[in-house]
Amino acid sequence: MLGVSDGAAEDLRYLLGRGYGRISSVKFIGDKHMLDKPQRLLLYRGVYPPDAATAHQKKLVTPGDLRQTGLSVDGFNVLLTVNSALKGVPVFLCDDGFVRDVSEIHSSASKEDLTKPLEHTIASLSDLKTGGAHFVFDRLISKSGEFSKQVAQELRSNSVPGGASTATSADFEVLKKGEIVSSSDSIIIERAERVFDLAAYVIMNKLHLTPPKI
Repeated sequence: MLGVSDGAAEDLRYLLGRGYGRISSVKFIGDKHMLDKPQRLLLYRGVYPPDAATAHQKKLVTPGDLRQTGLSVDGFNVLLTVNSALKGVPVFLCDDGFVRDVSEIHSSASKEDLTKPLEHTIASLSDLKTGGAHFVFDRLISKSGEFSKQVAQELRSNSVPGGASTATSADFEVLKKGEIVSSSDSIIIERAERVFDLAAYVIMNKLHLTPPKI
């Protein structure tokens, strides 16, 4: 089973907490503990210094906070994370309270069949009774326009208010589309005021999986 030793995670937290760069620190710790590529990716995505982890956690909202509130969804980020869980790719509860995977398919999103992840996600949105969910997809990814139309159609078919669009700067668009944003991207989390981990909700409530803590 994929994982890293407590020592490796603690070593990385120590370095990050003292201002060392994430990339160089992960390489140093990975070499020291003889970690393979997926383990290094797990460290890179999942380990945060205490102050950053706490700052992210404070932004997390509960399902009840979504009632009649607009949600802006980082489309590929959420659906690819759910897709990883469906495919058996390890997903983990990270230091900052967000669920992330260790897959590298995010760079080839256009090749993934995201139909099943979308079904589970829209079913979850229906349960959550948000005031509307708007999905934003990276325009630079091939076929994102086609998929955006598919998402909009599925939302309508399931009577879930909302829509979907593409943007050249997807991060910026996600941040301005709704009162609450949904993404596990640390850059978006740091800039957002309130965040809901929609992928985690789907994984735990629809797929009935419990991501282990890193």
